[in-house]
Amino acid sequence: MTLRRTRARARPLALLVVAAALLAAPAPAGAQSAADVAVAREMFIEGSELARQGRWEQARERYERSLELKRAPITLYSLGVAQQQTGQLVEALESFRAFLAEPSAPATKEYEPLARQAVQELERRVAEIELRMSPADVAGLTVKIDGVAVPAAALDRPRPVNPGHHEVTATAPGHREARRNLSTAPGSRTVVLLSLEREAAAPSSSRAAPSPASAAPPSSSTKPPRSSAAPPPSSAARGPRTSALGGPPGALGPAPEADGGHAVPIALLAGGLTTFTAGVVLGLFGVASASDAATRDGDEADAARAQALAGDIVAGAGLAVAGAGVLVLLLDDGPARAAAGARRAQPAPRAAVGPRGVTVRF
Repeated sequence: MTLRRTRARARPLALLVVAAALLAAPAPAGAQSAADVAVAREMFIEGSELARQGRWEQARERYERSLELKRAPITLYSLGVAQQQTGQLVEALESFRAFLAEPSAPATKEYEPLARQAVQELERRVAEIELRMSPADVAGLTVKIDGVAVPAAALDRPRPVNPGHHEVTATAPGHREARRNLSTAPGSRTVVLLSLEREAAAPSSSRAAPSPASAAPPSSSTKPPRSSAAPPPSSAARGPRTSALGGPPGALGPAPEADGGHAVPIALLAGGLTTFTAGVVLGLFGVASASDAATRDGDEADAARAQALAGDIVAGAGLAVAGAGVLVLLLDDGPARAAAGARRAQPAPRAAVGPRGVTVRF
């Protein structure tokens, strides 16, 4: 920080006087209204007070809002100082350059040397990023630095950036995003190479559509070819009743259906008989134990009688289950026999070979 710049920032009263003179100048036709100029002057004064207190972030915000309402050279210069103090070196450089591009006026002439000195110092401190793309001719390419898109016309020029951390991204249709993170030192130039790789093509799940020639219907002018075969056989022609496959008559009839409706009654019958047998065996064991008991009224005799009773109950249950199986078998067998009789009553189609060809009769 030079002595002359310090002196310039240390004279807020002089800045306020100059701002009052410039901001109070009549605006040309079609420019800001008097109310906008008044608000711009108020915000400039607030920014100058905040700058005097060292609150540069708030001062920069006030200068930016004042400049939006009323463009004045002194506001550009003050904004450049606030941007330089908050690390926005690229923005400060452009603010000082814009101030120097304004017509020279007696009220701001003393700040011009300070602005030129600030420009020289900032040009040495501003970092640059040089972008290199691979491939270089990608259609629809979008490059961003810290989320801000770089115009396509500026991609082949070094991009001024503030020293510090940056993120560079490149995107293009049909390519994967390329991303680089880097840190730039003051006054440095960093070359960033971004390689865009093509995305893998998704496999096609649909078959190729038929060509119009193969899908088009035949022309009406095309006549079907004449067949040299004999005309279709008449149903009146009859020959030996032999199957077209060389088998006996009725070989083309429907195959008989498998009978699978007796599984449940057979299972009930088998389970009932098994249970009945187990009950009988258990009862016999009980009777034998009762006969072998020393007394007819003791615990051993009571246990034997209980075993015999359990055998009787189990045998009875087995008989009931077996009877249910027989009943279900009889009930299911009636409709099955009726259906089988209906199938047998229906004549099967027959094929016969006669003098004029094959004749099928139903």
